[in-house]
Amino acid sequence: MRRWRGACLPSEYKTCHPAEGKRILRDAAKALCLPREVWGSRDKLGFASPVPTWLNGPLAAWADAQIHTALTEVPASWRPLLEGGLKQGGRFDRTRMQVLMASAWFHDQTVRAAA
Repeated sequence: MRRWRGACLPSEYKTCHPAEGKRILRDAAKALCLPREVWGSRDKLGFASPVPTWLNGPLAAWADAQIHTALTEVPASWRPLLEGGLKQGGRFDRTRMQVLMASAWFHDQTVRAAA
């Protein structure tokens, strides 16, 4: 068995040619007997998360309510961050999701401290 040093990969797992990207993943897919269409593809396929559409669409009122509630509970230094999640329009840049996560974390900490 080969020993690895730290986070370094053995040289046989490193790619020498750009078209051989994600070699470890491709080798794993081959070992699982997945079809060549899966591991042999060179096309980049992304996954578009529906979260921006949800938070700015059907869940917009809920997200706003969560952020407004957090604004009443957080220290003043957090308010500019949270207010950034209430800005309307523009491209979704993860700000709203980050604000919701910060709000939930702060609320959880407050509940734990009170218990």
